[in-house]
Amino acid sequence: MSATTDTVGTGITGWLGYIGGTLAAIPSQYRTALRQRRRNTIALTILFIVVVLYPAVGHYVLADFSRRVFPLPLPDDTVSTFMTIFAIMAIGLNIVAGFAGLLDLGYVAFYAIGAYCAAFLASPHFGALGINLVFLGHVGPGAAGIHVPFWLIMIVAIIVVATFGALLGAPTLRLRGDYLAIVTLGFGEIVPLFFRNLSSVTFSLTLGPIVISLANVNLTGGVQGINPIDPPYIPILGWVFDARSGPMAVYLGLFLLAIAILVARNLEHSRIGRAWGAIREDETAAEMMGVNTLRTKLLAFALGASFAGVAGSFQASYLGASTSDFFDFSISILVLIMVILGGIGNIWGAVLGAFALTYLDKSLLPYIGQRIGDVAPSLPNPAEYNFLIYGVILVLMMRFRPQGFLPSRQREAELTVHGLQDAEREMGVEVETDNVDITPHGQSETGSGARDAETTDEARDL
Repeated sequence: MSATTDTVGTGITGWLGYIGGTLAAIPSQYRTALRQRRRNTIALTILFIVVVLYPAVGHYVLADFSRRVFPLPLPDDTVSTFMTIFAIMAIGLNIVAGFAGLLDLGYVAFYAIGAYCAAFLASPHFGALGINLVFLGHVGPGAAGIHVPFWLIMIVAIIVVATFGALLGAPTLRLRGDYLAIVTLGFGEIVPLFFRNLSSVTFSLTLGPIVISLANVNLTGGVQGINPIDPPYIPILGWVFDARSGPMAVYLGLFLLAIAILVARNLEHSRIGRAWGAIREDETAAEMMGVNTLRTKLLAFALGASFAGVAGSFQASYLGASTSDFFDFSISILVLIMVILGGIGNIWGAVLGAFALTYLDKSLLPYIGQRIGDVAPSLPNPAEYNFLIYGVILVLMMRFRPQGFLPSRQREAELTVHGLQDAEREMGVEVETDNVDITPHGQSETGSGARDAETTDEARDL
């Protein structure tokens, strides 16, 4: 079965056949891309090789060189892992804000829920309550608490976080713009506080013969959080992916990121993706054309939140701990900045924005601060003013490139005249754009040249 076959079988056999056909068609598709867009294909191939080789080369070669010979602003294993974590989150927020046009300022709440799913299901935390369950976990039999493998935790986190995403979206379906942002902002503030304050719970409920009673029970660990949390583990190979595993955790993050990109691309080009685009452009018109806006917006919240659940569960398992301090409101703003800088509505733009901003925040600014401290200790450390620097970058981007580094074609066409012209040429159509075509490149329609032209036209009419 080839990737271009229209008929796909049913069941697990058909799904595996489709995956196999898609993989078998990759060489021919690559040769076609190399023949049609040689320069772009070669550049992307080199970039792919660099991304795949960097974790190993950076850990075993460049890190030692930076320590012994000359310090370099290179991301270490922890920073590289967090680059993949934030990239997964940026892809999820791009579904909500970029594809569907719904401004979500409480995205960190889903990140926190995913992390606590890992904390509840892979730690000895509930052993004090007499709850002990070990199912293929990275511990010995008879260990206290609940211990299930990371791969199962990730599935549970997706389901739980998607459910909470739908619950958030349900009461906000009639809200738009600033009102929606305010409601989601409140949700993002409530959830971390909720986890922080459930450190002493007293509760009693009687349902007939069933009595549920809790007396001063610590459900979430309070300010201290929950630790230790079992790391991701492959028992057959003996691989552990934690903060001490070096490049192994980075490769796990890249694997999860690749799956996230694949899922997001399929969603973008599916029927639901086109419905999201219609709602983003004009929700009223989309509803008049038969789009079920309520269900479509709920799916956007739920599916976008599930990506944050994956990122949160991976982060907690990687660090081996989860506390409410990890999930500050600034995380929501940071991820939103990543999406805007990279190019809202574009998956690769969201990934680029996440990589760039995480590197700037966790590697480049601390490196510059250390160099400044060595030369002039009295000068301020730029790492302490990171959000000020982000604000300046945003202002400059809005002024000179509002569509982002890698914008979607539609977004670029909306924000720039020449982006619209490029889109027209690619589609092979000629569309009148209110005399935009006669405006020289770099000259505004409302500048002095435009006013002179209007004056000349008026004199000719007289």
